[in-house]
Amino acid sequence: MTPAGLGAPVARAAAPLFSFDPVAFVVRLVEGGLLQFVASARHTIDGVLTTYLFGTYDVARPGQAAPFTSNTAIVALNSLTAEAGTALLAAVFLYSCLRTVVDHRLDVQHTLQVVLPRLLVAVVLMRWSLPLIQMAVDLENALCSLAVGQGAVGPASLPWADPLAGPALQTASQNLFLLVLTALMVIALVLLALAYVVRATLLTVLCVVAPLAALLHVLPETRGYSRQWGRLFLATLFMQFVQLLVLRVAVTLTIADGQSLVSILYSLAALYIMLRVPGALGGAQHWERRAAAAGRRLERSARRLVLARLEPMA
Repeated sequence: MTPAGLGAPVARAAAPLFSFDPVAFVVRLVEGGLLQFVASARHTIDGVLTTYLFGTYDVARPGQAAPFTSNTAIVALNSLTAEAGTALLAAVFLYSCLRTVVDHRLDVQHTLQVVLPRLLVAVVLMRWSLPLIQMAVDLENALCSLAVGQGAVGPASLPWADPLAGPALQTASQNLFLLVLTALMVIALVLLALAYVVRATLLTVLCVVAPLAALLHVLPETRGYSRQWGRLFLATLFMQFVQLLVLRVAVTLTIADGQSLVSILYSLAALYIMLRVPGALGGAQHWERRAAAAGRRLERSARRLVLARLEPMA
């Protein structure tokens, strides 16, 4: 019996059930990390690409469209290398003179009639290297403006603008597969931005050493390095125009909204092609050298054939 004055015994409350799903926890953790990564990187990448992607200008003055070669550091270092090249002109001329004296076969590549005009051209190129480079940059900027069109391609119309917008990210946050693809697209954008930073740095270095490249063209022993400078400069400069052509096609042929899998895959395909452009231009240089070598071999073979036919007649 229960003591008098005491109520009925209180029923003990059931212990709460506690379950922990480690797989779901890891999935939610990954989704949150990827979503934070994509959202935080989007605006930063847009700012970098807006500065570098649509034209070649002085990056020290963003938003002003200042000439690329007007950078004070480029001007100072280019003047320094031009002075060094001018000092080396006498050494190049002396080397050519000694080569004609020592070589009993009278190497025609080092005769005064061949070397002196090249020295004069080298002097002109060393002193006017920056204006000539800026003319090439202006041509490339004009081609880029033609590829972009009258507002047809801009930061708001890029193929990856919709997949990285707020509604698309909210949709992707509910699907781990879409979120992973979106993160891969952000990584590709980081690689594209890095490629353009490297391009600007490489163009700066090429502008600085341009006077020395002009001097290297005088001697046949060093002419290959000068031609390599020219190939590298052209490939580095005009890769932007080719990439903007790819981007213009991608913008024109947009086939889906930003919340679909097709749109994300389409943006990834456009970025993949753009990232492949520098390698394709570099490969074109190798094909150019191979074609030139094949042409020289064909010319020598034709010359031998003609001489072999003319000898019996003589």
